[in-house]
Amino acid sequence: GYYGTAFAELDEIIRQRCDEPTTALAYSTRASFLRQLGGHRAARRWDGHALVPAGTDPQARADALVGLAADALGIGRLAAAARLLQRATGDSGVPRQPVRRHWVSAELAMAGADGPAAIGHAEQAVQEADTLGSVRHRAKSQVVLAAALCCTGDLNEARRVADAAFTLTAE
Repeated sequence: GYYGTAFAELDEIIRQRCDEPTTALAYSTRASFLRQLGGHRAARRWDGHALVPAGTDPQARADALVGLAADALGIGRLAAAARLLQRATGDSGVPRQPVRRHWVSAELAMAGADGPAAIGHAEQAVQEADTLGSVRHRAKSQVVLAAALCCTGDLNEARRVADAAFTLTAE
């Protein structure tokens, strides 16, 4: 029921069109939920809708672009994902944005079989997440790092990091 409730709330925000950045963030959040459920193609539509009202608002624009990059990555469009991540680079003024960019950058590197680059981005995500105070961002960053370590064959370290992430989820 949580997804259903969240979708209903987001739909209400979108219908009310409070202001353009808020509307854009509602579209991006809806897209994020769809991505979490494996719906990258469906998410792409909502992230695309988010880009227009985002305008020049740095947070809303970064959310839409990083979301579009994740959508492209999820359907195998690696070059498009890289271009969108490049467009999303910059300071949005939102501390979680660099973490999200590093997650998607690490995933893109893994998809391109570049384990060392994946580890570099994942380690950056871990460092950035440690400063946020968000257990969710810390745990996901560790999961991304564990996956990146698997790409280079460092299974013992991957297991150690994954175990730490699992322990962290109890918080």
